[in-house]
Amino acid sequence: MLYQCDRNVDGELLSIWEMNESVEDLFALFPEKGGLYRDELAHYRSSKRKQEYLSVRALLLHALGHEGVVSHDEKGKPYLLEENQLHISISHTKGYAAIFVSPHREVGLDVEQFSDKIFHVKDKFLSFEEKQIIDSTDRTQLLLCWSAKEAVYKLYEGLKPEYWEQITLKKLDMDQCVMLAEVEDRPPVTLRFRVFPDFVMVHN
Repeated sequence: MLYQCDRNVDGELLSIWEMNESVEDLFALFPEKGGLYRDELAHYRSSKRKQEYLSVRALLLHALGHEGVVSHDEKGKPYLLEENQLHISISHTKGYAAIFVSPHREVGLDVEQFSDKIFHVKDKFLSFEEKQIIDSTDRTQLLLCWSAKEAVYKLYEGLKPEYWEQITLKKLDMDQCVMLAEVEDRPPVTLRFRVFPDFVMVHN
């Protein structure tokens, strides 16, 4: 079901779907393309992957008023096949799918479920300097940092596989829900975030 949907004055839309329906219930939402989606998902064995796919289409149906067609470029970046003027970013985490759609700029979005696993990988994706601007014992702050680097990676094409090394977090303001990231050979990025009961969301 639709969990949250926000549209700003610039026509940008952030929308989240809570994946609590069965795959069959999700198919029932698409009277026009349900058969096509069944064909496309026939090779997916995982019900979770099918839920993610259909939940994103449900978000697009709600956002656009019709069943949007998502394709991917040669680098795997999603775009809307029949909506050339729109930019889109897509993210999933356990139990949720999210989209960020903008009519006028490239966007990057990431959602991440809370997990203590973040403590085991913090030394991999955070530099010593970055640890000085956050409380590295705080699970929420660590997860926001991880999610921020994921969102920037989706925003900027061409970053290397070890993209977290090219992205330096310079600010994390928990009160204003704002982060600042500097990116090697790219413009800096101001990021905004929200903390939900089960997950965090970060976007540019």
